[in-house]
Amino acid sequence: MERFIGIRHRVKKTTAGQARPTQIFILGGGKKGQDLVLDLPDEQSELDFAHGVLVAAMRDVKMGEDVSIFPPHQLGWRKVKDDEDVSALPKGFFKKEGKDRYVLGKVPAAFEGLREGDVVGMILGGSGDRLAAALSRSGENVGASVYRVPSFVFKNWRGQDEDKDKDAELLAQKVRNERGSFYKVESRDRAFIRVSEALSFRQEALAARIACEQRLHASFIGSIFLSERGLYPEGMIEKEYQRRSANDMVLQNLEEELKRRESELKKAVEATALWDRVFAPISGVGPRLAAAFIASIVDIRRFETDAKLKAYCGAHVLPDGRFPRRRGGEVANWSPDLRQALYLLGDQFNRRPDSVCGQKLISYKAKFRDRHAKEIGTNGKSRYSDGHIHRMATWRTLTKFVEWLWKEWWKLEKDRQREERQAA
Repeated sequence: MERFIGIRHRVKKTTAGQARPTQIFILGGGKKGQDLVLDLPDEQSELDFAHGVLVAAMRDVKMGEDVSIFPPHQLGWRKVKDDEDVSALPKGFFKKEGKDRYVLGKVPAAFEGLREGDVVGMILGGSGDRLAAALSRSGENVGASVYRVPSFVFKNWRGQDEDKDKDAELLAQKVRNERGSFYKVESRDRAFIRVSEALSFRQEALAARIACEQRLHASFIGSIFLSERGLYPEGMIEKEYQRRSANDMVLQNLEEELKRRESELKKAVEATALWDRVFAPISGVGPRLAAAFIASIVDIRRFETDAKLKAYCGAHVLPDGRFPRRRGGEVANWSPDLRQALYLLGDQFNRRPDSVCGQKLISYKAKFRDRHAKEIGTNGKSRYSDGHIHRMATWRTLTKFVEWLWKEWWKLEKDRQREERQAA
């Protein structure tokens, strides 16, 4: 039986400690065909739902029954009463935690979760990536499917004044009635989510290592200036800091973690078909840059035209002919992560003049020099400098790269869709 499920994923607690459970709405999933609403307070309950073993009802335990079939977190315990004798209880019916004693009182009687025929609707991106991946993976085993809709589409459905607490219900209704606006989550999408996760962990490890280095450096410099024995000889401070930091266990552990995270990121990126078909052949694009594009774009089906992708990257041209940049009073609605990735990519093109993209950059420089050889700058004071020409040529090259990326990524997507049709 087909059920339609809407899921509004939320971070489980605010910084103030307020509970924010993930909300699930199942159309007709309750008794007598009524709608069923579930709140998942933690990641364990999310995983239980994905595997169809979320406890929906409890019953009294029967003395002597095999309770090992239930996961420990699903058992219901109560404190032992002062006058209660627990010496005769069978194994698994009694436990101690510190000075407190507990006896098993309840076990699961009914379960809820993903089952055959379920159709799940979620919002694309954000904190729900992990849950979407788990649901999709489990859905392939039980015969369920998971769909996600871009947030800008969903916001139009919701409207400005609608209550966000009804998002799960709205998602369930829309995935039933307007499934064409959703994108199905498949193994390819799970691979991209793993890339996004690996990139996030790598960035966090890098930030932690930098913060540790800064603390060590500040502490070391402070100890020198506050020392009663005087200062180090000129030129020796940095050398002594390097010697000490090389022996600092915290910093060394953070450096090892960073290496591990970078290895995980490389493995995740190279496991995608997008790496082999699109990014690997480009000189100057390594796993980290490729991960930035994959994690930010997520799904090329979000962008019907290359113009929309260019606008999202910040590599477009404004209606008045200006190139986009942050200006006071203007909305910068592009992805800052993608814009940063393009900036770094442009630097790689400049460092590789013999590469295909490096040659394009050089040719654009020559064109702009010819075009603006006698032209005065817009401020009326200076002509175009080499710096102006270089920036203009770099971003023109990057714009062409984004157009090429959109075309090649869509080719890969259409090849995948064709293979699916042939397999069906």
